[in-house]
Amino acid sequence: MNFATPLYAVFLLVVVLAYWAMPRPWGRYLLVAASFVFYASWNALYVPGFMVLILANYVLGLLAAQPERRRLAVGLAVVVNIGLLALVKYLDWVLGSTAGLVEMVTGQPADWGVLGIVLPLAISFVTFTQLAYVIDIGRGAAPERHLGRYALFVSFFPHLIAGPIMRGHEFLPQVARPRSFSPRLLLIGGPLLVTGLFKKTLGDTLAPTADLAFTDPTDGRTLVLWIGLVAFAFQILLDFSGYTDMALGSAWLLGFRLPPNFDWPYRAQSIQEFWHRWHQTLSRWLRDYVYIPLGGNRKGRVRTYVNLFLTMVLGGLWHGAGLTFLLWGAWQGLGLVVNRWWTQARRARERPGLPTLLAWALTFGFVCLGWILFRSPDLATAMAYLKGMVLPQGALLRLGDSVQPITVVVIVLCVVGQWPGWVRLGRRLAPPLTSRRALAYGMAGATAIMLIPAQAVSFIYFQF
Repeated sequence: MNFATPLYAVFLLVVVLAYWAMPRPWGRYLLVAASFVFYASWNALYVPGFMVLILANYVLGLLAAQPERRRLAVGLAVVVNIGLLALVKYLDWVLGSTAGLVEMVTGQPADWGVLGIVLPLAISFVTFTQLAYVIDIGRGAAPERHLGRYALFVSFFPHLIAGPIMRGHEFLPQVARPRSFSPRLLLIGGPLLVTGLFKKTLGDTLAPTADLAFTDPTDGRTLVLWIGLVAFAFQILLDFSGYTDMALGSAWLLGFRLPPNFDWPYRAQSIQEFWHRWHQTLSRWLRDYVYIPLGGNRKGRVRTYVNLFLTMVLGGLWHGAGLTFLLWGAWQGLGLVVNRWWTQARRARERPGLPTLLAWALTFGFVCLGWILFRSPDLATAMAYLKGMVLPQGALLRLGDSVQPITVVVIVLCVVGQWPGWVRLGRRLAPPLTSRRALAYGMAGATAIMLIPAQAVSFIYFQF
């Protein structure tokens, strides 16, 4: 059930009306049932396994609260969640890579093949959410003893498919608190839904150009590859942040607050700042459960660099099983290491930082180069893309031949839109709770509906 479809709009409307019409305990159970229906709309065969995983982590959380069983429970949580993630997401990749290596060394094809495991929807987000819950209890947090509340925490449909990755202390207290409807929920949730849909449809207008460039980079003009790369950079931003806005808006209509996930990441003037702004809940997960346990910055400069690098490599593998994702994570790790080294060296010598525009351009360029690895289906495609960007391939771009004018217009608007002053100007022109603000959201919603493609385009992060 895609957020950007009429089916989801009907589903959300029915759930919201029924939820606020029910007594409090029944409303919670309604949301759990609605969340399983939402998950089943993608693939009903995985619902029983999803329920078992929730029950297993619920029990492990209770065990982790017992001092004598804490280490065992946390260890089992790591084995269960990471083991399941490795099985369904990485086993086929490992088998295929091993078979290719054996064939390359021996000259004989390997007898085994891939298993063809279909990746369960939202498996990466669900396992990270539940693993963090059990680890936090092992560190002293209180467990949730009500199974219904815990099931809602994990399965809550606005955040289920692609985050934000929540912590127990952010959501579970909201479930226990008394609820009451307020028009403020509509005033906040409605605009978030409209903004998210608007972002999603803008991103979808960039998808054909990005797909064209990455499908066969040896067959495109150099300028097409450059435009295609920038198109994908803004497509994934608009797509993912649009999903997050719609998730937050849906939650607000039901009286829940989810943590933010984006803060204008392409305004960043360093790669460190970029990761403070991009996919914020994943960044803090990697910090709290990978980087700090590895030693963080407490064991010297070299060890800090190693920890940063390894954390981002694991972050790359979290996104997908493949050499390109591993290298994308390594690229981000290298950027963080260089960024940290440069900052420390500059401060030690009391040197000023780079000019704002130059720092922004270098950061944006570095991130875009990383997107080549992220978007390419294999390393050969990524290398061909890089080569095509550097070495001219044919005539100059002709608008309408390979890239539609609307794509260039959207890209220009996205680049110009990174200027922070637009936010202040918009607030002056259309202050909150005014007819001008309502008109602006109405126009955005109408534009989004007109730009919706005939066939719904899935959100990019659904594959993770």
